[in-house]
Amino acid sequence: MKYILIVSFAICITLSFLSTCCGQSKVYKEGGDFIIGGLVPLHLSSSNGKECGKLRGVESLRHVEAIVYAVSKINNDTNILDGFSLGYEIYDTCSSTVKTLENALSFLPPLRKIDDVIGVVGPQRSSSSIQATNLLGLYNISVVSYLSSSDELSDSDTYPYFLRTVPPDKFQVSAIVDILLRFNWTYTAFLYSDDTYGRNAEEAFQKQIMGNSICVAYVNGLPFPSVGNTSYFNSLRGTILNLIELKKNSLLSVVILYIHLEMAEDFFALARDEGIENDFIWIGSDGWGNYGVDILAGYESAALGAFTVAQISEPVPEFDAFFQNSSLSSSGNPWISEFSLNPGECQLNRTRCNFTNESNTLAFEALVIDSVQVIARGLDAMKNELCNDSAINFTSSCKEVLFANRRLLRDHLLNVTFNSSGNGLVAFTDNGDARGRYSIRYLNLTEDDGYRFYKVGSWSETDATGVLVIGEVVWHLKRNTSSRGSTYYDNNVPKSVCADPCGLLEIQISNFVDQCCWTCDSCEDNQIIVNNECVSCFNEHNRTYKWPDESHSNCKDLEYLKLKDEGGKIVILLLASLGLVADIIVTFLYIKNRNKRLIKASNRQLSCIVLIGIFLSYLSAIFYSTQPGSGTCVLRRIVPNIATTFIYVPLAMMTILLYRVFTSGRRTKMGPNFISPRTQVMMALTLSLIPLLWAIIWIIVEPPKVNIIEPSAERQFVETVCVDSTSHIVGQLFWDFGVLLMCCFFAFLARKLPDNFNQTRFIAFCVFSTLVVYIALAPAYFTSRQAIQQDLYIGIGAVIQSTVVLTVIFGVRIYAIYVVSEEDQGVVTTVATQDAPPNTTSSKETDRSESTQPGASSKKQAMSNISHA
Repeated sequence: MKYILIVSFAICITLSFLSTCCGQSKVYKEGGDFIIGGLVPLHLSSSNGKECGKLRGVESLRHVEAIVYAVSKINNDTNILDGFSLGYEIYDTCSSTVKTLENALSFLPPLRKIDDVIGVVGPQRSSSSIQATNLLGLYNISVVSYLSSSDELSDSDTYPYFLRTVPPDKFQVSAIVDILLRFNWTYTAFLYSDDTYGRNAEEAFQKQIMGNSICVAYVNGLPFPSVGNTSYFNSLRGTILNLIELKKNSLLSVVILYIHLEMAEDFFALARDEGIENDFIWIGSDGWGNYGVDILAGYESAALGAFTVAQISEPVPEFDAFFQNSSLSSSGNPWISEFSLNPGECQLNRTRCNFTNESNTLAFEALVIDSVQVIARGLDAMKNELCNDSAINFTSSCKEVLFANRRLLRDHLLNVTFNSSGNGLVAFTDNGDARGRYSIRYLNLTEDDGYRFYKVGSWSETDATGVLVIGEVVWHLKRNTSSRGSTYYDNNVPKSVCADPCGLLEIQISNFVDQCCWTCDSCEDNQIIVNNECVSCFNEHNRTYKWPDESHSNCKDLEYLKLKDEGGKIVILLLASLGLVADIIVTFLYIKNRNKRLIKASNRQLSCIVLIGIFLSYLSAIFYSTQPGSGTCVLRRIVPNIATTFIYVPLAMMTILLYRVFTSGRRTKMGPNFISPRTQVMMALTLSLIPLLWAIIWIIVEPPKVNIIEPSAERQFVETVCVDSTSHIVGQLFWDFGVLLMCCFFAFLARKLPDNFNQTRFIAFCVFSTLVVYIALAPAYFTSRQAIQQDLYIGIGAVIQSTVVLTVIFGVRIYAIYVVSEEDQGVVTTVATQDAPPNTTSSKETDRSESTQPGASSKKQAMSNISHA
């Protein structure tokens, strides 16, 4: 320790010599038993950091006078240091560490005539406090700062003689982080001054955002300003351009500015020059947020909408009155003349100056007053402890004891507690820090379109964390459209994120480089989102189906689609059932009246095959209206093919037979071959084997099976369907169309047959109707994506074709047998041409007329075969 004092003393002598040769600093002082030193920045630093630059705002002058006011008030208080007086000795640090060290030398005992400095108030900046504390601590002189907030100064082992009436930066950083969390700003930029103040804050910020889903898109330390330093301005300009580029490629909106006053002035000036206006939300630290809107004069629009976090310090009305009533003539303040020359302040020939704080700058006089009070109260407690011995009275001996034990003063300072005149309870932690309390201010427009910082909230330290309270905020950020087309920033809270939030059916695919950036991947309609993963509601093991709820967070049970749930299939089932009953009744009546002339003339054997086909067609409609099963799917493959063949092959053969009989009679007296009933039946059954073999082949190639159709957004139910081959369906349709076209062709050729044998016109009507149904339903079937609709189309087609044939071919004849008299049945069962006379000839007359024509005998023989069929 001895050697340290020797070295430090040598350094102090050298620095003192340098300071003496380089010019004396101005000092504002008043004598007393105990001197309280003051290190207050009234000027900004010069380009080289060794001289004073331009004058700061009037708030710095008020800080000087706050020391004077506090000393005067204590001297007039008999409860504190009764019998002793306090004095002050105040220097201008010029916002420079060099000037701070230079002026701090004045407080060292070896350089003073009398060792009377008991403590020092200030400096304001953390970097200056570090240097001053290191120097003054060598002589056990305590430093109580009113604004230095660097976390580094919380290390009581390194800085045992430092205390402060403001909280450390870690709490200020906590307040900034809570603001980000309050508005859900997860993507931000952090710009800081490249010194102790900024670097410690950046380190604390990185630690506190861990686990809070906050990412820093851009971090940059800005060098300290110096006049004419092009690298400094290039660094600021490059930083601003980087921010503009980041905003183009993301939804970055929030930028934290943890910098000093001079840097903030230059930064916003360059930001205005680059066209930044309402593009970012700035969150400022106390380094520049403490000084009101005046520092932004001329470029307020670039900073509009900025938040600032500053220590809470309420105005002290009693000090305001003291300051306004100060007389220039009796004041020893050496800087009054400089402030007096500022326009709008005061004139030297006036006795009072209007130095009121109307510049929207926070009033930190209460913190300065508290710092003086802490030293005085701590000294008073130390005096009461060390000077209670009767041998030591309130004389010079007590004063000597106090100075001799100056190292003990810090312990008494840590135990000081009192109610501040403006800031509530003043108390310290074990490392000399004040409790965390901050005011949240917001730069907004005034009624006359000016600019002003308004208090919108506060932050207070608690045992576990902090409590943030923020009121209504009027946002000024520009409307911004992201790359995905989402528009934000009307009157709602602005967003500051790397990417748009994913939609309801989307999961976030994180960027491994930056956890706050992501892309969105869509889930399927039948999936839910669990822990940011798409999970299907379909269990492949037990084949159970569920469907997501509206939030896509849970799967809800679904029922299999049953017949009762399908109104269309129920209608088809009812119609097909009625058709079966009607077909059975018609068949019964045909058999019962098989010897009637109308029945015998309709080729009874082929008609029976047609009735069987109609029966099978109705059955196929029923098969397509019931729940699919393994047996049902096989029947769906076979029955419709055979039904269509059984209907239209016999009808085609009837048409061909009539056409051949009447055309052959005109050419020869011999009747046509292969017209016997047995031959006709054999041919019809043989042709029916073709679709049957086609169905059997495809059953072997692609066996029918029951498949389950998973639910979809449009179909929130489970459906079972028969899997059919498209090739089989197309082949079947080609066969059906072939048979129908053959019927149409021969029906057209037989259109001029005698009225009594013009059954071909009824057949043609049936065939044309069926073709219309096929042409209408086939495209709908192949374009439908739902199996239930395809089944409906097939069922509708089967019911329509069966009903048309049953009604036109057989219903008319049954009607004629039971309703029309036998003499008029020839009229009912024929369709007269437009050239026919009003009175249609009877069948007997037709027979007599035909007997006189060539080939009449062959025709009669053929017709006889037909009638007996």
